[in-house]
Amino acid sequence: MRKALPVLAALMLTAAASTASAQAPQPRQSIDIDRFTGRWYEVVRTPNDAQRNCHGANQTWARRADGTFDIALYCHRDRPGGRLSTTRSRARITDPRTNAKFEASFFGGIIKRQYWVIDRGDSYDWMIASTSDGQFVSILTRDPNVSASRLETLRARARQLGLRTNTMQVVDH
Repeated sequence: MRKALPVLAALMLTAAASTASAQAPQPRQSIDIDRFTGRWYEVVRTPNDAQRNCHGANQTWARRADGTFDIALYCHRDRPGGRLSTTRSRARITDPRTNAKFEASFFGGIIKRQYWVIDRGDSYDWMIASTSDGQFVSILTRDPNVSASRLETLRARARQLGLRTNTMQVVDH
């Protein structure tokens, strides 16, 4: 975990330095937090330094009594089945009207970043998420084994919403 922290810090600082005037599309649906919590597998993402050589990326969201969330981010370094890397974060809802906007804090709150759930499946089987500036887009599902046609359908949905998908890469699991 300690080796992942500097990499994550670099990503967060790089993302924070991106154009402040850019913005992701507004979330399309509200989030039922009880259905949202649990494990999500990242199946497509915008490449970034923190996740270089990161395979099988997934995250677990757990609700806390105070209304915030613990997020554990996992990936295998260098190859599928490689050394497991874990990064922990805390998140809070910033838009209680929709529950679709979060602020994640890293390193005890030293670094904070805004994330939005732009769209999701009605059965909470997929979501399209982005940093609030639209620079880093991810598609996450409940099942890591998604067909190529399903991936393309989800990418097409992200494009339809106005998100940049031309540099997105499929994550191997």
